[in-house]
Amino acid sequence: MTPQSNEGDDQWVRATPRRRFIRYRTNLLLTVRDPQEREIDGRCEVISEGGLGGTAAEILPVGNVVRLRFAIPSPPTNLDILAVVRDQRDFQHGFEFVSLAESEKTAIRQFCSELISRSETAFFDP
Repeated sequence: MTPQSNEGDDQWVRATPRRRFIRYRTNLLLTVRDPQEREIDGRCEVISEGGLGGTAAEILPVGNVVRLRFAIPSPPTNLDILAVVRDQRDFQHGFEFVSLAESEKTAIRQFCSELISRSETAFFDP
């Protein structure tokens, strides 16, 4: 399946050149450890090979380096990844992964590949 932009189709959003990776809709529990070592509950709603987007129970400042903990179901993998807060709107946050190990990159890439085969979960974002 090749992602494409179709106006009026809720599954797809117009592609723009600023995105490096296709993003995939998902629904995963997320724990964010902030610079003060506090653990904040959240939920991952979008994932890509370069980062993830979702909600956190607290507002995190853009530029903060945090630790993201989440599990992907396929392949079953618990991840503990450093990330930078790149975007924040109220409790919605965008996180960019920092220094992924090769095994983490592979697991995320495989999970994203499985999501695309599950019916229209991939999308581009302006």
